[in-house]
Amino acid sequence: MAFPLMPGYDHINVVADLDPGAALRDIELGERIRDYPKLLPAGSPDFGHAVQTGTEWRICSAGASDPSGARYSLAFDLRRDAAEEDPRTARAMRAAADRLDPEEGNQLPKDEWEIGDRRYRVIRMERFALIGHHTMEPPRGYDDTLRDDDPLNRYLIDPRAPVGQWEAQLRLNLVGFVALPSTASDTARTEAHHAILTHPGVVLLPPSFTVVEIKGDAWQPLTGGDHPEEARRRLARHFGDIMPRFREFQGDPVPPEERAQWAEASKQIEATVDHTFTVMGREFRILRISRMLRLGKDGPEAPRPCDQERYGLNGTAMQE
Repeated sequence: MAFPLMPGYDHINVVADLDPGAALRDIELGERIRDYPKLLPAGSPDFGHAVQTGTEWRICSAGASDPSGARYSLAFDLRRDAAEEDPRTARAMRAAADRLDPEEGNQLPKDEWEIGDRRYRVIRMERFALIGHHTMEPPRGYDDTLRDDDPLNRYLIDPRAPVGQWEAQLRLNLVGFVALPSTASDTARTEAHHAILTHPGVVLLPPSFTVVEIKGDAWQPLTGGDHPEEARRRLARHFGDIMPRFREFQGDPVPPEERAQWAEASKQIEATVDHTFTVMGREFRILRISRMLRLGKDGPEAPRPCDQERYGLNGTAMQE
């Protein structure tokens, strides 16, 4: 089946009159771009999968650390959704899932599947941060209102959606941005520059948030979440539950006095609304990790060959 190309993949629809909420978010973005004017790669890319129906693409999963993990997630969704399809489509979905998540043998490293009137694709999402004054961007005011457990679930990829001038500026800045660490291989850099040509469109995705501990000039990531409150909640659980269990697993049970201190630290973290705070003499900071997706005329970017090789696979994943 021939699938339509993605309309407006390389366009940015700038409008003068946004709805009030979007206008305020765009103004805040402009303030952040001025305060944090540099772009910084923020770790390895995320992988997930998206589905195309007609001209519409939606993200169905995200958060996998490698293409293989995204394929397992796709297999899960195919098996789950097959129950609601006609017998022929259901058989095709289960057959694809069995290749992606076999009971025995190796996973088929195939990143695109056409089943009925839908096309499924494993996708690559890059992470970056705004940086200025030797620090990374904290959460924005709007971020503190976020509550969705998975903001990318069924997320519509819509490059033609109206945006303000500052989002347009950021997207233009990201077109030529190579989100790679300084230690990246020459091959990875070559593929990144090639992706700019094949997928010149950029859309911004909902951010994630990371909690770091400040140790002098070093920042140590500890945990994170899809919104600032979740990141704080997970840090509280780190003190109140995970660390005591870890110590017990190591054969070094936490003394009652120390456990009480950790429990109190957990309560203090849950009670704070700040993005920078000190607990037990240790300084913590919540950082905003932005996400972007590259688009080409055929839709969102799939994993690159170096993504496959990095995790022990050879060559480019199979395409249908």
